[in-house]
Amino acid sequence: MVKELLKKLEELLSEEKKLLLKGIKGKEEAEKLEEIEKEKLEVLSSISQLEPKEFKEHLETVKRVERLNKEVEALLLNNLLFVESILKEIFPERDTTYTIGNTSTSSLLNKKV
Repeated sequence: MVKELLKKLEELLSEEKKLLLKGIKGKEEAEKLEEIEKEKLEVLSSISQLEPKEFKEHLETVKRVERLNKEVEALLLNNLLFVESILKEIFPERDTTYTIGNTSTSSLLNKKV
């Protein structure tokens, strides 16, 4: 069961990474990303019900999943910053600040419209 859940999570992360690398060009890609997120949540919910000792045999897969997850996070952040830079050029007067880690960043996306 652990092996199957980890494999499914790894596949979902790989698929998400491929979509993010290609770029979100339209509704179809956005819907696919949303579908992947829902599936990831289901898998993670199932994984959270397991005991940590059940993962000892699958440490290599866990490491691959962690690496893929970090890559996906970086791609998502880059996409967010790209969209924000475009919006900032379009709406320079609308700006707000938020914090990621210890770094304050300006964002249009946090502002209520």
